Amino acid sequence: MQRSKLVTKQRRDARRGGAIVETALVLPIVLLFLFGIMEYGRYILALQIFTNAAREGCRYAVTHTQPVTIVGGPYPGTYGNNTSDVTNAVNSFLGGQTLSGQTTQVYLSDSKGANLGAWTNAQPGQFVCVKITGNYTVMLPSLLSMPNSIPVTATSVMICEGN
Repeated sequence: MQRSKLVTKQRRDARRGGAIVETALVLPIVLLFLFGIMEYGRYILALQIFTNAAREGCRYAVTHTQPVTIVGGPYPGTYGNNTSDVTNAVNSFLGGQTLSGQTTQVYLSDSKGANLGAWTNAQPGQFVCVKITGNYTVMLPSLLSMPNSIPVTATSVMICEGN
C-alpha cells in the first residue's frame, strides 16, 4: 500500500512539471497574440478619432468662411475664419490624443481633396478640406516586430453652402 502511494505521488509530480513546460511554451505566444490585438485596436481607435476630428474641423471651416465682427462690448474684434480657429476646433475633438509630428491643414480644394488655395476664399458650391497628418507611435514595436511609427492621414472634404 505504501508503494502505490509513492508511485502515485511521483506521477503527479511528473505531470505538474509537464504543465509548467506547456505553460512556458504557450504563454508567450498567447501574450504576443493579445498584445497584437490590443495594439491593432489602439491604431483603429486613433484612426477613428482623427477622422472624426478632421470631419468636425471641416464642418467648422465650411460654416465660418466669412468672419464674424463684433463691435463694442467686452470682446470686440473679428472671429471665426482663422485657420487657428479651425485647428482649435479639431483639437477640441481629439480628446487629448496627438500624433507625433502632427499637422493640420485647411484649404480650398476640389472634390478629391487637392489643394486649390486659401479656404477663406471659398464660395458656395466650392469645397473645403481639412487634413490631419502625423505618425502613430506603436507601444511595443520590438515585441510585435513592428515599425516604431505608422504614418496617419485623416482627410475630410465638404462643400461650402454659404454662411
